[in-house]
Amino acid sequence: MRTLAAVAILSASLSLAACGSASSPSSPSPTTPSGSAAITGTWAGSAADSSGSMMGAGMSASMMGNMTWQITQTGNSFTGTMQFPGYGGMGMAAGQMKVSGTISGKTATFTMTMPSGSMMTGTCTATAAGTFDMDDLMDQMHGSYSGSNTCTGPFGQGQMSMTKR
Repeated sequence: MRTLAAVAILSASLSLAACGSASSPSSPSPTTPSGSAAITGTWAGSAADSSGSMMGAGMSASMMGNMTWQITQTGNSFTGTMQFPGYGGMGMAAGQMKVSGTISGKTATFTMTMPSGSMMTGTCTATAAGTFDMDDLMDQMHGSYSGSNTCTGPFGQGQMSMTKR
């Protein structure tokens, strides 16, 4: 009789434990709405491509050094400005060079746009598209790009590397 009572109590305990776990499932870990790296901020680095000058802009290596992106991210999308401290543009604010894209996890696609007046040859425009990957610490990005310049034509083999400031 004691064995039967012990089995009944054990059975009831197991049923309650099962019910308790079913009524309070563990919730998943919180994530950002986009599930992506946060890239808002200032990024600085370098870029070069087959044009011999970033996007065929006619800038020397010293002008292109320390390219900066000032990025604002909303969800999976980001927009911002692109600047080259060694070059102010032909009477145009260098901040009018644009960068935009989307990020998913640690990988992003982006577009860079240099409007008329932002390059050494004032009437040219250039657009490039590419991808970059974030490192595990989310403070470096490395990528590639290609595109076209209205004056010098297509360019490829673009490589960029930037660090978050």
